[in-house]
Amino acid sequence: MARELERLEALAIRRRLRVRLLRAARGTLGAGATLATLIKLKLAGSLTLKLGIAVLVGLGLACPFVVLAVVVLMGFVLAVVSLFDGGSVDCPDTAWGDGCERREKRAVRLRHLIARREAWLAAPSGPAPSAQRREAAPLSAR
Repeated sequence: MARELERLEALAIRRRLRVRLLRAARGTLGAGATLATLIKLKLAGSLTLKLGIAVLVGLGLACPFVVLAVVVLMGFVLAVVSLFDGGSVDCPDTAWGDGCERREKRAVRLRHLIARREAWLAAPSGPAPSAQRREAAPLSAR
């Protein structure tokens, strides 16, 4: 009976080792493939970001619950940090121009296009307004 118990315990130990090795191999291969893809496609900006993404993917293939916990924790941290950011959501002032004027011009042009099409739909006369750029700006802005 003792020999049978030792044999079963040895089988259990080998199985745990095999599961750990396969999990480690799956994670390593996933991380390596992700890193190679990120480097080849130039998707992530820095090498640190590429390595971080590759480690997360490899860890996700090996232990999905750990990655889920890391992602939830990162989301929580980012949510807390965004609460205390203190930056303005509106157009920030920068030395090279903030681009708010351009966004305002686009918003005015969009409102004009909408009003023009609504007017044509209310009383269709002549050809329908087209989506060409020459008609996008109001006549007073040209």
